[in-house]
Amino acid sequence: MICCAECFSDLEIKVSIESLNHKGECPVCGAKNTWIYDSELDRENTDFKELLASVIGIYKPEEKLDDTFPDDAKRSIEEHLQEDWNIFKVGKEGIRKIAEGLIQSSADLDEKLLIQKTGIPDLYDEMYLQRNSIFGKYQWDDFRKYLRNENRFHAKYINLGLLSEVLRDTVSVIPKGTSLYRARLAKNEHGYGAGEMGAPPDDLASAGRANSKGVSCLYLANKKETTVKEIRAGAFDYVTIALFQLDKDVKVVDLSSITHNSPFYAETDKIKFLINERHLRNIERDLAKPLSQRDSDLDYLPTQYISDFAKYLGYDGVKYISTFDRNSYNLALFDTKICSCTYRKNYRIDNLDYRLNPV
Repeated sequence: MICCAECFSDLEIKVSIESLNHKGECPVCGAKNTWIYDSELDRENTDFKELLASVIGIYKPEEKLDDTFPDDAKRSIEEHLQEDWNIFKVGKEGIRKIAEGLIQSSADLDEKLLIQKTGIPDLYDEMYLQRNSIFGKYQWDDFRKYLRNENRFHAKYINLGLLSEVLRDTVSVIPKGTSLYRARLAKNEHGYGAGEMGAPPDDLASAGRANSKGVSCLYLANKKETTVKEIRAGAFDYVTIALFQLDKDVKVVDLSSITHNSPFYAETDKIKFLINERHLRNIERDLAKPLSQRDSDLDYLPTQYISDFAKYLGYDGVKYISTFDRNSYNLALFDTKICSCTYRKNYRIDNLDYRLNPV
C-alpha cells in the first residue's frame, strides 16, 4: 500500500510520513514527487501504521455490536473515518484504499471491518460515558435544557473535573502586542471616542454568550471586517472600529483549535477524545452563534456556564471561530484591562453583500 502526506490533513501523520524521507507518486490522491509511505519499503518504520491503527482499532464490525446498538449509528469504516475524524484530505474512496491497505497488512485489525458496517460500542455504554464524557450519558442539548429550565447553579449533568481536563487540552497563548478589533454602531458620523470603545462597566453590561448580565466582558475579533458583521451593521449605518493591542500574553481556552487538534498529539484514549471533541464542537457552535433580537438571556446560560468555569480556572478568555468568517476568530476577554485601545476610526457602510440560501 502506498499513500502520501498530501492524503492527510493531520500534522502528526504528515510528519510521520515525511520522516520516512522518500518521495514518489501517490496512487491514492495522484500527487507527484511527494513524501510517500510505502508498506513494502517501510516495513520497519511502524509509526505511521500505529497512528492510524490506534483510530481504526476502536471500531468493531457489526457482528460484534450489541443488539441494542442503534442502526443509524452504523457506518462503513470509511464513512466513520471521514465523519468522525478531521485527519484526511482525501474523500471516502481514498480513505477506503488507505484503510484496506492498513487492515489487510495488520495482524491486530479485524478484516471484517472492510465488509460489514461498523460502530464504537463504548459510545453507547453508560458506564463508560459516566467516566469519560464531560456530560456523562447526556448530550450538550440535555445540559442546555437542564440549565435553562431546571437548575442554574448546581448542574448534575456535567463532570467539572473532566471538563477542566478537556479545556486544558485546548489552551493556547495569544502573544502580547497582538492586534484585535471591536466595532460599535454609531448614531452619526462622529462615532465614539477611544475611551468609549472598551467593554461597558459591570452595571451596564448586558448578557452575552460568554458573560452574564452585570459581568463585563470585551468581545474582539482579529479582523475589522468581521467585527462589522458581528454587530449586524446595515447599509448606510455609521460604525466606529477600534484597534486594541494586548498588553500581555493571554492564556485562553481555544475552541477554534478543535478542528486542528490531533488525536495523535499524546497517548490519549481515542474514544474519550472523540466523545469530548463532539461536545466541544457543540459548545463552540453555540458560542459563535450570532446574537439576535429574538434571543432570550436564558439562551446564553449554557455558554455562560462554560465561560464562567474557564474564568474560574484562571484563563484570560475564550477564543472561537466567527460564524461570519470561518478564517477569522473572536475573542471574549474576561479581564477588560489587559488590552489597550490604540486607534479608532469612523466608517459608513456603503453596501452589503447578500447570499441567499434556499430553505
